[in-house]
Amino acid sequence: MYLHEELEPLTRSELDALQSERLRQTIRRCMNSPFYRERFARCHLSPSDIRSPRDLYKIPFTTKQDLRDHYPFGLAAVPMSEVVRLHSSSGTTGTPTVILHTQKDLDEWAEAVARCLYMVGLRRGDVFQNSSGYGMFTGGLGFQYGAERLGMLTVPAAAGNTKRQIKFIMDFGTTALHAIPSYASRIHEVMEKMGIDPLRNTKLRTLIIGAEPHSEEQRRRIEDMLGVKAYNSFGMSEMCGPGVAFECMEQNGLHIWEDYYIVEIIDPVTLEPVPDGEVGE
Repeated sequence: MYLHEELEPLTRSELDALQSERLRQTIRRCMNSPFYRERFARCHLSPSDIRSPRDLYKIPFTTKQDLRDHYPFGLAAVPMSEVVRLHSSSGTTGTPTVILHTQKDLDEWAEAVARCLYMVGLRRGDVFQNSSGYGMFTGGLGFQYGAERLGMLTVPAAAGNTKRQIKFIMDFGTTALHAIPSYASRIHEVMEKMGIDPLRNTKLRTLIIGAEPHSEEQRRRIEDMLGVKAYNSFGMSEMCGPGVAFECMEQNGLHIWEDYYIVEIIDPVTLEPVPDGEVGE
């Protein structure tokens, strides 16, 4: 079953055509930005040069340093009057990186996250509790809007206050929880101290985890403790946030939404693309 019947079952040739057209659109839009207009002129790139996803190598890299050097709004490709939200990194290692969103960006982001949640069996009628921070970090609002788009009752519990989180889980009949792995373990630890059996006393069945490294052993241990299936999530603020890639119910690796994102594996020394099966970044 698909959330978007017109997109998710596309054949490879259909997906290639969609990616090619969207890449050309992206190049056209980026040319509204002085930064990208100058960067593309330097390598003589125009939208017509993109005939297939294999032409991705023609597009120059944008680095983290570029975002820092043009802080806060120097990469914008639309007038600031069209921007409705920004997110940023913490800036702990230097100048924060700022990501701007139009309303169209937010709508597409919500669709991508909703598609991820649908893929692991969540549906209208589920109760989704989000224990992520709701500040500049994209994990809070990203999952909030995605869960709402899917039609779930959404509990914006935010981070911390574990006893309150547990009260919400029990009182509201939470069936799905979004939490970083270490905090999921902390919730179980506090449940034990309170004499609460998550299998008998809650309706939890789905856990969404991400935003910090964890092992497969840790994931399985959390599943056993809370009586849930825990699904890995991946996102980056520079790519909107959560919703870039997600596990399905097979729990055998992340699926990347190729109508939104194209993965290019490169040699970290030469910066050239490597063939399928080769090691790169």
